[in-house]
Amino acid sequence: MLPLFGIFFIASIAETNRAPFDLAEAESELVSGFMTEHAAGIFVFFFLAEYASIILMCILIAIVLLGGYNILSLICILEDIIHFLLTSVLFILSILSLLIQSIIYIFTFIINLLTFNILITLFNNILAISFFLFFLLLILSFFLY
Repeated sequence: MLPLFGIFFIASIAETNRAPFDLAEAESELVSGFMTEHAAGIFVFFFLAEYASIILMCILIAIVLLGGYNILSLICILEDIIHFLLTSVLFILSILSLLIQSIIYIFTFIINLLTFNILITLFNNILAISFFLFFLLLILSFFLY
């Protein structure tokens, strides 16, 4: 496909009268070349048609030779990448929130131990252990996935 791309690219440059194939204009015709005898409106239409042909050549090269026909697979790949990034960020945020909750429960456990609130301490201890185990299970599930 690459030799065909090179040939078509050189041919499209020649078709659109770009350098070095701008033989229609000579060095002595520096004002506007062969377009000097046209009025402003006609000159604008010639100018727009010339740039429209350049855009057409770019579209043809992109679709036929550079894989533009395969754009749906690129969209699917981008969708998978974005999905992976979003799920990773949400997973990390959930782990951080559980870690913060576990730290808060551990601190309340220590404070309750210092103030001798035995029943509240046991309740917070059970909650802290359950959150910590849930945190470990999430990490293990992430690595096993």
